[in-house]
This record gives sequence, structure tokens and C-alpha cells, in this order.
Amino acid sequence: MSYVDTTVLQVAMPDSKSDPIEVTPGKHGGDPVFRGTRIPISFLAQYLEHGYTVEDFVEQYDIDPDLVREVYHQKFADGHERGPEVRA
Repeated sequence: MSYVDTTVLQVAMPDSKSDPIEVTPGKHGGDPVFRGTRIPISFLAQYLEHGYTVEDFVEQYDIDPDLVREVYHQKFADGHERGPEVRA
């Protein structure tokens, strides 16, 4: 029985070295953050909602652009690296 439980846990747990998103109870209240940082994924969502680009986010937070793009494509991709357009 112990063997089966261990196997299930191994399958359910993401590979923390390859997953661009990290969730750790002691890090930013357990909110999802960019791996290796304390920057919440929700900050990227807010940037995009306000019409900023992924590049704007990368410049503001001095974070690995490849990591941000990986999260973007995994969670927000709609074909454009820009938030929704809002009429003036």
C-alpha cells in the first residue's frame, strides 16, 4: 500500500525545476509565483488587463523573459503578448 501511495504522489507532483509556476505555503501566502521569485502570477494578469505588454512586465520586474513568456503561454495566451484593447 505504501508503494502505491508514493507512486500516486510522484505522478501528481509537478517537476518543480521545469514548472514555471511555484506554489509554496510560506512564499507570498501560497499564491502562485514565478519560479525562483516572489513575484505573483496575478501581477502579470493585472499588467495584461491594463493593456501593458509582457515586455513591459519584464522591464518593470527585471525577471527572466523566457520564464515570463512560458507562464504567459501556459496561462494567458491568446496569440498576442498584449492585454485586451480598451476603447477610449
